[in-house]
Amino acid sequence: MRRRGHFGIVDPYLLLALAEGGEPGLVRELLEPGSDPAHLLQQPPPLPPRVLLRLLDPELPARAERLLGAASALGLLVLTPADPRYPARLQHTALRPNVLFARGDPQALAAEPSIAVVGSRTPTPYGLDAAAAFAAALARAGAVVWSGLARGIDAAAHRESVAAGRPTVAVLAGGLDEVYPHEHRDLALAIVRQGGCLLSELPPGRRACRGHFPRRNRLLAGAAAALVVEASLTSGALHTARFCADQGRSVWALPGPWSSERSQGCHRLLQEGAMVAADPVELLRDLGLSAELPAPTARSLLVSADAAAILAAVARGPRPADAVQRESGLPRAQFLFARLQLEQDGLLRTLPGDLLARAHGSER
Repeated sequence: MRRRGHFGIVDPYLLLALAEGGEPGLVRELLEPGSDPAHLLQQPPPLPPRVLLRLLDPELPARAERLLGAASALGLLVLTPADPRYPARLQHTALRPNVLFARGDPQALAAEPSIAVVGSRTPTPYGLDAAAAFAAALARAGAVVWSGLARGIDAAAHRESVAAGRPTVAVLAGGLDEVYPHEHRDLALAIVRQGGCLLSELPPGRRACRGHFPRRNRLLAGAAAALVVEASLTSGALHTARFCADQGRSVWALPGPWSSERSQGCHRLLQEGAMVAADPVELLRDLGLSAELPAPTARSLLVSADAAAILAAVARGPRPADAVQRESGLPRAQFLFARLQLEQDGLLRTLPGDLLARAHGSER
């Protein structure tokens, strides 16, 4: 839908996005899915004066044209709800963005099944191990993983998708001309090369800041479901999960050691009605997918959360038992019980010097 006349031939959604300003404070009148953008431009509702001045600015169409030119020069797509490539689920979500900027293949935005895999930026070894296992299983089974390209769980989910040769969708909190965090620029390039897509609500030239992340988190509801791997009680991953649940998406959370601060958010989601992510095979089954995992892999994924934390700590080779306990985050009694369980199951062995190592055949 394009509007002629005073505004020229410019998508009215783009004009509204510019008037809204891309600020952390959401202006519901400009983001309401049922609103007619042309009507809003003709008869603006009561709005904050600053926004109203932007909306009535005679230079607004020229600014929109300059933005389109800048995006084109950077190889970015500009998607509005009038574009058939706009993510279908975001068309009907609360606080729908009036514009999205994309780099890569927009078909990844429509690929199904899709699931957002999110979690802590500072995960435990258990969380990283679980994120890699779940994301790899999902990607190999044909699911498109959405995440936020952040450090920790997000990056692990994207990397496993790329390693599996599958597209993945990375939703950024800043403009696509400057990937944040900077150390993930190579990962972002790999995502695009692999047929995936980078997505942002903010135009080029806008750097990520604290207030942008809650807005970014709601865009992950463009996926059909969500999995929270590790999260504290204040983690943005909980905002993503709750927004997804409010939009009718299925939400899973991974249980972890009861004493781990990184698992408290997941446990809170489980109390609120999220489904338990017991193991990748079961999650795939719930999503209507199937996968064939090597027997040792499947068996190691079925151990308790405490035991899995120990296996994650020794994933890269033998480690002193006291170091494994510290990295697993388990109290002494829990650690000894889980260690015994793993040794009895043939998944863990003790080497001279009280070193712990995965048993032969249990490595993933």
